[in-house]
Amino acid sequence: MLRSLLQRVPPDERTEAIRAAVDSVGSGGTADIGLTVSLLPELLDDDLKQRLRARLLRLLEGGQTDLVRAVYVHDALLQRDLLREVAHRLDGFVGQLQQHAPTDGAEIIAKFVPSRASALSPQDGEIGPCEDSTDIIVHLLTFVKSADLPGAEIETFDRLFKATLLLLEHTSGTLSVGARETLVSLFGAGPRMSGAHHQLVWACLQRLVAQEHSRGLAYAIWLRWVFCENAWLHFFFERPYWHLLRQGLQHGDGERRKQCLAILRQSVAIVVSDESSIATITSREGGTTAYACQVAASKLRLHKVGLSNTGAFTDASLDRTGLIAQYDRFCTVFETIVLGRYLNQVIECEDDLRLLASPGSALQAEWLFTLLASALHPKLQDSNRKFIGNWIMRSRFQPDTSEAFTSFFRSPFLPWATQGSLFTSSLRMEGGHLRCKHGDRLVEYIQHVLQLNSSNPAITSSLINVLLDLLAARRSFAYADVYILEGLARAFYISPTIVLGAGELGKLASLTSWAALPEVARDQVFLRCSKLCRDNASRAAESVQSEVVAKAITRWNGVEAMLKGGAGEGLQVGAVATWHSERSNRDVREDAAIELCHVLRRDPEQSLDPRDAETKLLEIWTDLEYLEYPKKLLMLFPSILLHPRLVMKTLDCEELGKSVVDMVHKLQLVSGTRTYLISPLVRAVRLAVMAVPASAAVLKAEDFIVGYAEHLPEHTVDLRLEDATSHVLQSIAPAFKVLSYEHYFGPRGTLGAAALLDMTSRLGSNDSDMVVSLLDNLLEPWTSQIVPPLTVSPWKSTLQLQLALLCCEQVPSSFFIASLLKQLHYILSLEPLPRFRYLLTWMIVRIYVKHESLRASLLCQLVTKDHHSNPKYVASLMKIAVMLANTENADANFGSKLAAAMIPLAASSKIIIRHEAQWQFPMLMNVARSRSWHTITDNVAFTALDDYIRSLDLFEQPPRERLLDRFDPVKDHTMTNLVEGPWYGLDNTEEPICRREDFVYLYRRVADAGDSLPPTCMPLGKPLAPLPSTAASSEPPLLVDDPQHPLPASQPNNSRALQTKSSASTTPAQIPIPHLHPPPNNLIIIASLVENPHNLGGLSRISEALGASSLHLANPHIVTTKAFLSLSVTSHLHLPILPLPIPALPSYLAAKRSEGFTIVGLEQTDRSLVLGSEGCKMPERVVLVLGSERAGIPARVLAECGVLVEIEQRGVTRSLNVQTAAGVVLFEYMRQHGVGGEVRGGCVCWRWSGGVWFVGRLRACSRNRAYCSYQEGHS
Repeated sequence: MLRSLLQRVPPDERTEAIRAAVDSVGSGGTADIGLTVSLLPELLDDDLKQRLRARLLRLLEGGQTDLVRAVYVHDALLQRDLLREVAHRLDGFVGQLQQHAPTDGAEIIAKFVPSRASALSPQDGEIGPCEDSTDIIVHLLTFVKSADLPGAEIETFDRLFKATLLLLEHTSGTLSVGARETLVSLFGAGPRMSGAHHQLVWACLQRLVAQEHSRGLAYAIWLRWVFCENAWLHFFFERPYWHLLRQGLQHGDGERRKQCLAILRQSVAIVVSDESSIATITSREGGTTAYACQVAASKLRLHKVGLSNTGAFTDASLDRTGLIAQYDRFCTVFETIVLGRYLNQVIECEDDLRLLASPGSALQAEWLFTLLASALHPKLQDSNRKFIGNWIMRSRFQPDTSEAFTSFFRSPFLPWATQGSLFTSSLRMEGGHLRCKHGDRLVEYIQHVLQLNSSNPAITSSLINVLLDLLAARRSFAYADVYILEGLARAFYISPTIVLGAGELGKLASLTSWAALPEVARDQVFLRCSKLCRDNASRAAESVQSEVVAKAITRWNGVEAMLKGGAGEGLQVGAVATWHSERSNRDVREDAAIELCHVLRRDPEQSLDPRDAETKLLEIWTDLEYLEYPKKLLMLFPSILLHPRLVMKTLDCEELGKSVVDMVHKLQLVSGTRTYLISPLVRAVRLAVMAVPASAAVLKAEDFIVGYAEHLPEHTVDLRLEDATSHVLQSIAPAFKVLSYEHYFGPRGTLGAAALLDMTSRLGSNDSDMVVSLLDNLLEPWTSQIVPPLTVSPWKSTLQLQLALLCCEQVPSSFFIASLLKQLHYILSLEPLPRFRYLLTWMIVRIYVKHESLRASLLCQLVTKDHHSNPKYVASLMKIAVMLANTENADANFGSKLAAAMIPLAASSKIIIRHEAQWQFPMLMNVARSRSWHTITDNVAFTALDDYIRSLDLFEQPPRERLLDRFDPVKDHTMTNLVEGPWYGLDNTEEPICRREDFVYLYRRVADAGDSLPPTCMPLGKPLAPLPSTAASSEPPLLVDDPQHPLPASQPNNSRALQTKSSASTTPAQIPIPHLHPPPNNLIIIASLVENPHNLGGLSRISEALGASSLHLANPHIVTTKAFLSLSVTSHLHLPILPLPIPALPSYLAAKRSEGFTIVGLEQTDRSLVLGSEGCKMPERVVLVLGSERAGIPARVLAECGVLVEIEQRGVTRSLNVQTAAGVVLFEYMRQHGVGGEVRGGCVCWRWSGGVWFVGRLRACSRNRAYCSYQEGHS
């Protein structure tokens, strides 16, 4: 038809008509494309062809790529010419950009792609300013991506490649992103990609990686590059290649690490195909492993990685298969530990770590260092870092002796290992001593590493300098320095080949003057460094020593002579490092105050006047406060203040008494932070009260006891670390055994707790009224507590009930015992904690033992008590009754009544009562048989029940709890059982505050002094025998409520929310609603990576409910499974579900991107936009990619994502379920694009007003109401 029209045009006008048609190409949009295609055979004139190319080029620069594509797709020659013009244009633009902002890449590219002289197109002279050309360049790059690049001319391809590489390095993000996609398309032009082009890519990648702002772009291109066909990568498998990969793994974000792992897997697969490149990923420095030994060990390694020799392969092929398996294992472990970060999965990787670090592993050690360095990064969870760090020390990790290991040892291992929290959280009692478990592990690891490398002086010196540099910097945790130095010293003494150089000795000697350390830690550092300097001098051949080293040796010799000569007698209290130091003004003033204390101690023997005594005490106290309570003076002062002779004077001098009481009270407050004061203070008060009984009222001993009962200070973390360090200090030399905890801090706090209990146990002999008052004060908060009480209350303590028990034993018979017993029963009925119930039961039983007349009420309670209101209390009453039946004054009548009462209890509907009755009944039968109570033993019903209970397996192997809570009211009524009885193990919430040995020490001191004390209400008793082993407890652990964060009580509100899921059935369906079902939006959900059928069913339901256009699954047949249908309901019947296998994902996403969709990935990375934030604007046409439940989105798919989004989280949990996360993203998409405003299902609102139905759409919601906009509907 076109030719017919042209024939009607005069020949002289035909060319002009064609020229006019060419000039109008694209002006009518797609309507004239067919006409333009028909004109192509008529363009015989070169001028017309050039005119058409120029017109198409202008269309390209305007962004009308689709129109141009529709034209050139029918003419390959036109496409080639147009591509040449575009290459010229891009070359010109890039040249202008280089003039404004030159880059180093231009010179490098010129060496590989020299400029060829070619005539520029007419448009080359029309290039505008570079700031106005960004959009034009992006449009031209878009055209290049869709062009037939394999058919391009060589010169054109070179120009395009050069321009694209230079644009990659441009500071404009728009240009660099556009260049990236174009470069990926150029990678696909296999025949045109030469070795020179690949060298250009590698050089460009190295430059991009070196710059922080372009590093992410570099790794994204690198990933595409290694997967392009015919990539000449063998030439680049050198050390820099693998170094940059390790750098990306160690320092990159989650996305970059995924990219690097994908690059590594593909690179290894390429490496194994080239014999000359294998050595670059197998050899280990230090001679531990080389490729030469891989073939011999291939079968062994394949067995370890779970592969079998199932085919006729050569040894070399076996080795390559094992090599790939080793690196694949590394990548999997890296993903699990660094990217997954779930602790249980990290723990499961321990065997894989051991295998990868073994001498037979083909993996280079540098990759292990990268993995472990990433796992120890501070951004990872502390629990995961702790496991990895402990594995390093536990496995004695050191795969080679290279400089890389030294760097890993310096950082990140030592910065992690010297964290203070690791030392404070690992303090444990072991063998009666407090030890720091993390410190011990660090010592063993450092010792092993140095000892292992002792035959290599260079590496040993390097490692020692790393340790000494860390110590010399004096910025690490103080106690970490102690254990680092201890590890170094142990390696030094075990390995005689280790000799410290002059520089190392200088660093050691400089540490001896480190005064900013805590007291014991300072002594350990001082003595250990001095001894190392002395011992190294005898080992080294050189005799010349620096001045600082010689001074350290001299000080060591002096301390050693003093300790050996005096054998610890008369040593100065305090730090050894200060023995020969100059005395400061503070030290002088403290010494003067101490001398005044000694004067005051001698003066009471000479009948010092009370007022003079008060004056001297106040003088000492003033110095004590001014000097901020120095330890030596503080520990001495209580024995002076509460000297019995001085206390005697307080009875006659009221002013002196007030001053003493005030000072005692202040000292008690000070002991809250300086816990080493507890022992001397309590012992001094005890001695004063026992020696001068009348002084108990003057000194307000009751308030003193209650103060500690309510809150007995615990040792601070610093003091516990000093305690643990004292044992490390004692190991330096045998003579240092005297430098114990007691040398620095005096008697332990447990001695003070024992003195407090012992003093209370003797109060009743002299002042029974004080005992009664003290008991009331101790029990009052227990009686008035809230009901029901918390399982764990912060104000409750075991010491309170221990003191109350001692007071109960001293209550006089004239006291109203029945009222006390009722009070104790009430507390027992409320108390939930087993340890406290045990002590309350002890008190109650002892009252019944002393007052037999009250036992009748106990039997009455068992018979008449409502069994359903408080089962635990009824169980306790049964225990008490059986305990009383075992006492000497119990008779057969009491036993018979008790046995009869327990029969119905053994059949109670309450399991607690039933089990307790069945457990206690055989105990009662044992008592009856031993006492020959025939009324019980001859009863057929009793014996039948007893036989049945004894036949049960649980009775033969009772739970441990049943052995812990046993109590004999006579035999077990001892101080030993009170302070360290097995009942402490009932709930393991509190450690004993003192031991039997503390009481033995107190009694021995009294005997040595020849003092006489009032009798105690409770005997000390014999040491406790260990409990027999039992079956494990079958009872679940108690769930302890957190008193600091109680659950909020539910509050009523005025909200009347109605369920509206099925409101459609009540909606007047006859009324037509405009736009009730809007067209689906441009949102495609990709769930091919999701594996769990339940999650896929949930995604189907969410996607359909929130209006997605389609859902893509790897296997669409999963929609028929029961797991999928349980969550999808019928949503899959209303939503297109399409197949999309995982291997086809990258190509599918690339195709959708070319159609104008934006690929959005839901993944947590450093470049992810926070959903809902101001900068996170979702495009209208979106393909949403969801990651797998375990590994998220893989690197190859991440590379296709143009935008990454994440959901802001404020809790501890690191991630959301995939269907929950998808629902949040879909809702945000609807919110941004107004999809939620459409009338969909439950969003329809109805209102009847004035005989007219109004249809509304939900606009906004508040707590109790919804706001809707209405439009008039139908009446």
